[in-house]
Amino acid sequence: MILDKLDNLKDDFFSVIIVGSGPAGISTALKLEQYGIKTLIIEAGGLDSNYQHNEEFLSGNVKGFEKDLSTVRARMFGGTSSLWGGYCTKFEKYQFSNWPIKYEEIEKFETECKKILDLKNYHTDFYLKDFSYNFNQYNPRFAKNISFKETFYERIKNSKNIFLSLNTSFLSLKGSQKKITHIECIKNKKLFNLKSKFYVLATGGIENSRMLLWSKKKNRDLFHKELPIGNYYMDHPWYTPAEGFLNYTKFVKYFKKTSVDREFYIDCLPRVYLSPKKNFRNKNDILNIGAYIKVLDNNDQSNKDYLGKAFCMAPNFFKNKFEKKKLNDIFRFKVSLHQEQEPSFQNKILLSKITDPNGIPLIDLNWKMSTKMKKTAKEILTELGNFFIKENIGRISIDEHIFNYDKFEETFTGTHQMGGTCAGENYKNSVVDKNLKVHFIKNLFVTGSSVFTTSGHGHPTYTIILLSLRLGDHLKKIL
Repeated sequence: MILDKLDNLKDDFFSVIIVGSGPAGISTALKLEQYGIKTLIIEAGGLDSNYQHNEEFLSGNVKGFEKDLSTVRARMFGGTSSLWGGYCTKFEKYQFSNWPIKYEEIEKFETECKKILDLKNYHTDFYLKDFSYNFNQYNPRFAKNISFKETFYERIKNSKNIFLSLNTSFLSLKGSQKKITHIECIKNKKLFNLKSKFYVLATGGIENSRMLLWSKKKNRDLFHKELPIGNYYMDHPWYTPAEGFLNYTKFVKYFKKTSVDREFYIDCLPRVYLSPKKNFRNKNDILNIGAYIKVLDNNDQSNKDYLGKAFCMAPNFFKNKFEKKKLNDIFRFKVSLHQEQEPSFQNKILLSKITDPNGIPLIDLNWKMSTKMKKTAKEILTELGNFFIKENIGRISIDEHIFNYDKFEETFTGTHQMGGTCAGENYKNSVVDKNLKVHFIKNLFVTGSSVFTTSGHGHPTYTIILLSLRLGDHLKKIL
């Protein structure tokens, strides 16, 4: 049901109030709806994105970078699903070794998650298969329901248990004795105090920290002073530092003779997704990383500065292929990297001195790539080059900055904001517990990528929805 007004709401009408209508908030509400639990979602934006609105409320300064954070965040119904490309990646179980949550605890919600995303099978599901001695091949899937706005607005509009108030700006949490008593928000230029039994922050990877930091500043006695709100921020640097040539026929034959089988060419997607195996990561002391090999159309002239380098690096390979008139079987490819970032206390979200139109501080973001991340990029590309040489499939040219850490381009092009309200057992290095409840506060929960303890290298939406469904199930048990 859509609420145009918030006047005359009874204090005990809603059992749960969710702040934010992105994939996290909507998924929690859908789970609660199954149990007939009345839930209110408040969303600061409307049905459509407004560039000026985003800039006023979602901009921020990234230390050392020229990066407009308002372009990778959205203040509207459906949240950042409006910016999402639909990639879904399943986290590997080992990635949960440092989480307070076991993967089996969220894995049981996969059927519901896939239904929400309307994931369609081609001929395969998620997998992690042996590709070579040092690489696995993994399979991302693509969600049909990229925009939660298009998929769930009508459903919520007709729901008897999910209520939605658009253009309703959350201002702060209020409470005492380690319990939230109400939240302050503004709608139609009127201030409202909304009450429920439980409250869920689902405002996004950066915004969750921002709202908690601001509420803490306004109500210092409510939060434990040592909670590391905003710390351990993580992102997924995304860039394309390598390009080369390969023999397409030989590449396909390699798939046929390995357990990888047919996935590469049957899908009509000339791309491969690789990640380093555990032994390779441990041996070289590197993080996980996704390497996307995309075969390009020979007419594509992007990044053509790599081409001359490739010919110089492997003249015999190319001379042999050209002389045998197999030019049509030689294809260019590019390699993009999607990097895992390890949690670091120094990477953090801070409140800025600049405020939004509601008087809430915008953010300053301290973010830096570690030496280990730079080493990871170098090792993975070098090993990929060795693989092409060993199999005589092709040759790769790597951007020289990869080998010079001092000149390593600290790319901040990721759109996956994670951490800041990390889940954990110890309040000194985490903000929420295994049930996503804020430490020491009885009725406040946080969901979304901000609760990630580690980032992995994969796209986070699939895991966000699993965690949010689990949270809805937990709220049902304690109500």
